[in-house]
Amino acid sequence: MENDNLKLKIVFWDTNSHISKFVLVTLFLLPVYLVKIKFGWLSFNVLELLIIILFLFWVFDKNTKYTILNTKYTIPVALIFIGLVLSVIANGNYYAGFGAIKGWFVVPIIFGIIFFDALKKDDSLLKKSLLVLFFSGVAISIFGVVYKFLDVVTFDGRLKIFWDSPNQLAMFLAIPFLIGLFFALQKQEVRAKRLYILSLTLVGLGLYFTYSYGAWLAMAVALIVIIWLKYSKKDHKKYLAIFAILLVAFLALASFFKYKSIENLGARSSLASRVTIWKSAGLMVEKNPLFGIGPGNFQEKYLEYQKYFPPYLEWSAPQPHNIFLAFWLESGLLGLAGFVILLFYFFCDNKKTIENNRDLGILFLGIIIYILVHGLVDTTYWRNDLAVVFWVVVAMNICLAEKKQS
Repeated sequence: MENDNLKLKIVFWDTNSHISKFVLVTLFLLPVYLVKIKFGWLSFNVLELLIIILFLFWVFDKNTKYTILNTKYTIPVALIFIGLVLSVIANGNYYAGFGAIKGWFVVPIIFGIIFFDALKKDDSLLKKSLLVLFFSGVAISIFGVVYKFLDVVTFDGRLKIFWDSPNQLAMFLAIPFLIGLFFALQKQEVRAKRLYILSLTLVGLGLYFTYSYGAWLAMAVALIVIIWLKYSKKDHKKYLAIFAILLVAFLALASFFKYKSIENLGARSSLASRVTIWKSAGLMVEKNPLFGIGPGNFQEKYLEYQKYFPPYLEWSAPQPHNIFLAFWLESGLLGLAGFVILLFYFFCDNKKTIENNRDLGILFLGIIIYILVHGLVDTTYWRNDLAVVFWVVVAMNICLAEKKQS
């Protein structure tokens, strides 16, 4: 893409395709997955319903080409689904298991396929989608500022707004922050740059007030990669030096707050709770190495394993706080293998993406690095909104990797 494609002036509704419009609305409304709807024994959330409606429009749209993301991705995706189904059958958790597969895999992958098809027909959709994701984060951050001002926070002073925990909010805001940084670093009009910087500051404040140390560290790693790849080949040593100083200061401040949190909570710190969760998850892997425990089944199994680790510091643990443990436990060895292969293909394609469009390629790499690094201490995929964003980034990366160098 040429640099003029990165200017602020975009008419969001200039496309003739209602599919593209629906895609943008869905991306902006990702947080509505928190609103649950039940029809008898069927359970959905609003985000799933939006994507199902989008799917119906897409199926009956005369311009639909039914383009698969990329044929080589069929193998890892198939491994993940086979692993998930076998894990459900082996553990007999049919209702929760197939519900989890529906919400965290079927629906997000369908959205990813529709999104990829739309990208093929509308090049401008890529930037529009990034902007929509960014301003979705800005909108949530505005709520965050209000909640913080009104002191509507957790018992330990952390911001969580509508989410179940501050860490979940942090996982949602981190990717809009990286996207906002991407736009703020582009050459553009002064007013546009000021808008991005102001909006980015709002998202940064929301992210900061979650006091999610895992998110902060993962963001630091992602930012190091992004800034280094962006400026290392240019004569911008001063920017790298300033960034390094700010990063060290930020991590020092983050470490101070985390230390105070551990000091105040003592043995019941979040770190101690995670250690217990990881020990419990490790024992589950040891006892169920091939098929795992079944998707959507971790909370129940976690409570069953309390007898092995008295006293239990954390009773609510819907996920094992590690993305790789989650794939192993909830989709078995096949699912874990599929996820690792998928990541390998992503990084191979990302190298081509960076060659075709350096800035966007670096952004996609930074997002995946954030997901994986934060995923070492949290579960940064197994949620409706995070799963959709993951497949959107994969689709964008594939699309740009397949473009001829300009």
